[in-house]
Amino acid sequence: MNEAGTTTAESRLTLHGVQKRFGAVQALYGVDLEVPPGKVTALLGDNGAGKSVLIKTIAGIHAADAGEIVWEGRPVQIHAPGDSSALGIEVVYQDLALCDNLDVVQNMFLGRERVKWGLLDEDSMEQAAARTLAELHVTTVRSVRMLVESLSGGQRQSVAVAKAVMWNSKLVILDEPTAALGVAQTRQVLELVRRLADNGLAVVMVSHNMNDVFAVADRIAILRLGRMVRAGAASEFDPRMAVELMTLGHTARHIEPAGRAADSAPPKPAGESALTLAAPEQPAPESTSEMVSDQPEAPPEVSRAPAMSYGQALWSRIAAGQSGVLPVLLGAILIAIIFQTQNAKFLSAGNLVNLMVQGAVFMLIGMGEVFILLLGEIDLSLGYVAGIGGVIVTELVAPGQDWGWGAAIIVALIITSFLGLVQGSLITRLRLPSFVVTLAGLLGFQGIMIALLGTGGTIPIRNEVINGLANGTLSSAGGWILMAIVVILFALITIVRDRQRRSSGLSAPPRAIVALKIVVAAVAGIVIVLICNTNRGVPAFPFNGMPWVVPIVFAVLIAWTFLLGRTRFGRYIYAIGGNAEAARRAGIDLAWIRTMAFTLAGFTAGIGGIIYASRLRSISTSFDGGTIVLYVVATAVIGGTSLFGGRGQPLHAVIGGIVIAGIVNGMALLGLSAAVQLMATAVVLLASITVDVVVRRRGATAR
Repeated sequence: MNEAGTTTAESRLTLHGVQKRFGAVQALYGVDLEVPPGKVTALLGDNGAGKSVLIKTIAGIHAADAGEIVWEGRPVQIHAPGDSSALGIEVVYQDLALCDNLDVVQNMFLGRERVKWGLLDEDSMEQAAARTLAELHVTTVRSVRMLVESLSGGQRQSVAVAKAVMWNSKLVILDEPTAALGVAQTRQVLELVRRLADNGLAVVMVSHNMNDVFAVADRIAILRLGRMVRAGAASEFDPRMAVELMTLGHTARHIEPAGRAADSAPPKPAGESALTLAAPEQPAPESTSEMVSDQPEAPPEVSRAPAMSYGQALWSRIAAGQSGVLPVLLGAILIAIIFQTQNAKFLSAGNLVNLMVQGAVFMLIGMGEVFILLLGEIDLSLGYVAGIGGVIVTELVAPGQDWGWGAAIIVALIITSFLGLVQGSLITRLRLPSFVVTLAGLLGFQGIMIALLGTGGTIPIRNEVINGLANGTLSSAGGWILMAIVVILFALITIVRDRQRRSSGLSAPPRAIVALKIVVAAVAGIVIVLICNTNRGVPAFPFNGMPWVVPIVFAVLIAWTFLLGRTRFGRYIYAIGGNAEAARRAGIDLAWIRTMAFTLAGFTAGIGGIIYASRLRSISTSFDGGTIVLYVVATAVIGGTSLFGGRGQPLHAVIGGIVIAGIVNGMALLGLSAAVQLMATAVVLLASITVDVVVRRRGATAR
């Protein structure tokens, strides 16, 4: 703004007399500010000066009470963050608003994901993220598929800045971009800030560090107690003058024509004699495979390395604390060895099939609980939600009602989904604690279940199709056909995915690893079918075939894994569990996502309840949903899902269900009491959590 108070032609953003009041507190008093393009404008001020209020007003988080905001020469109204984003204004807050549990690509596109045929277009987003980082000369991030939690402070800041500038932004506001960074990381961030301005963007940098300010700023604006006390070219200030203006609101110092105060020394960055900001021009890589990796934590060189190097990279990730389901798999193997040495029948075909059937209920309800745990919430009512699903199916197919089995199942699942919807709405709309709401649901749904059963006690299921869900089996040929279809589809998807990444110039695992995955899937399928097709009866009554419940569990596993891994809805669940505030700032509707997660949990629990009733061929008032839900939570956690949100997948509930079923089954074979079984399950649960915490802490220490 010139002396007459009019907007200069070069100004990208101009504020005229902006005021903001919070009740009786006046935060901003008629602030004027000019932000030109291609320049770094440093916004200085002591604590309480109004810097945060001012940038949040520009960002649309707060609406100005008075004054005018002029954007590129025309007055605009900014009432919400969406308004500022539409203009091209992006803010990188001091907390960065990144989700540690997501990788670089997922963070950069959070809330703005690209989709193709309704599914996340991961390849396109990966290429765009790598290209943006390359254009900003961010070379310290070795792979855009690294989890943000594995990045250093400077790398995280670079990702946050890159996220802000990739959306055709024209003004980037950086709130304390070098806070808590070391010397080397500070240098990297300041070089990045300088490059933003050199690329033509208008940059506003809020900082308390005078060395950083005078290293990169072209203009300086100083706030004190909500008023703009002085603004001008950086050459008109020195550090001492800036501090006096920040603290006193005036200064007697003046700048000599040479550009320095007579008694001031040239400012230098902390720990450096000078800061060289000019970065050498580097040609962009011919393909993004140099910057990305198919495995989130693997270095980019892995894509061109042989299988042995790939294995070494995998071991490095495990040593760094990114072990995935490895601890629970090793625990399951250890449990199997212990029980097999005590009773040779434990690994028999008949007993292994029993394990799959016995654990199916825990697996199914556990996959529903995973939706809730990913949000950092908990649902204690799923046991009795499942019970209500079983009761409704039993009642509808009973004599006198005579509903078809398909219609009965659909109605039961609609009702259990509705129960989840009601609880989710109470939690998200009224902001009630999930523990209290679902505890009330546990008690209330138990009462509803008893009321539905009446005084009948136990009601048998007369429909053979319903009973066959848990007790029926496929023919031997049917098992082989089903296995072949699944393995062929998996192989086709894996091969097509690998070719797509290679044709797009993205990195991929060695072909030997791709082939190994397909071979392992085929071997696993063959083993399962062989076990299921083994005669589990007696000579007079032979019995074999894959139980129907196995493909049912597998179908739910595939569906929910696909939903969480390939859709926006799944991405947002992980984001909310990792950093709800970051998700909110990205424009995600937190209430809707949370409500739908509880709805899906109720739907999945309904499937589990139907399988439970099918297995017993009846439902009764002795149904103990309270104990079931405790086992269900243990199932998910033992499998690897975090109780703190953001980490987990449906597979964890399946693996955890196998472990719990194995413990109960193995101890029953040894003739141990139920008390011992419960204590053993408790020990395994504590051990699994301990291993997970220790490994994660080790990974954090390594970083």
